[in-house]
Amino acid sequence: MDDLNSIVMAVSRITFLMLSVLFLGWAFLPEHRPVCIGLILGLTVGLVYVRFLSGKVRGLVNLVVSQEKKRYSFGFVTRICLVFVTVMIAAKLEQVSMISTIIGLFVPQILTIPASIVISLRNKS
Repeated sequence: MDDLNSIVMAVSRITFLMLSVLFLGWAFLPEHRPVCIGLILGLTVGLVYVRFLSGKVRGLVNLVVSQEKKRYSFGFVTRICLVFVTVMIAAKLEQVSMISTIIGLFVPQILTIPASIVISLRNKS
């Protein structure tokens, strides 16, 4: 469980670093503003998605440890609606690039893979 917190914190730090670079890009590169704002929107919602899913995984672990016989949901509908609303916002606003928003949605989930590898290698040594 401690590894899950470490992975989520590492992904959050990397995402915040990327967001700060994108805000600078938005401020100083006016010709790339639609791409930057799309990535900002996608990364922000993607990070919320990762943190929400990690909370659901923690809840499942607690349920398994307590050995209760209850049904548990990972909040699939909530997560899909979160992504759907983000894509709708990007489609509605012409200042936001749809492609970069979709890419930004996936980046935090993809970042969990190298973050977990690095954290597991650190814990072994």
